[in-house]
Amino acid sequence: MHLRTEKLARLFQKEVSLIIARDLTNPDIGFVTVTAVQFNNDTSKATVYVSIFGEKKAKEKAIIALNKAKGAVRHFLAERVILRYMPEIEFKEDTQYDQIEKTISIMKKLEEEKK
Repeated sequence: MHLRTEKLARLFQKEVSLIIARDLTNPDIGFVTVTAVQFNNDTSKATVYVSIFGEKKAKEKAIIALNKAKGAVRHFLAERVILRYMPEIEFKEDTQYDQIEKTISIMKKLEEEKK
């Protein structure tokens, strides 16, 4: 990733986090943390990865609610970030932390079995 794209990704991560926390009122969104933003090659599309606290059903509802609100998020971003073209936004769940927890759990079980 180029330096400009990395800076833009960090800026989007910060601003989208603030928008979700302050401006979106849908109760289905719940407790969400923006973990990363990735752009395609020409920065016309941004994928926003979020970590969501809760059960599987709550996580699914939150992703659906966030993707329904992506137009509003884009609008708020356009007010805060000055770009010639505002990229399309898509929200996806970041499952990296769930995978880390599973790996740690498996490692603990193996350690217990050795004892």
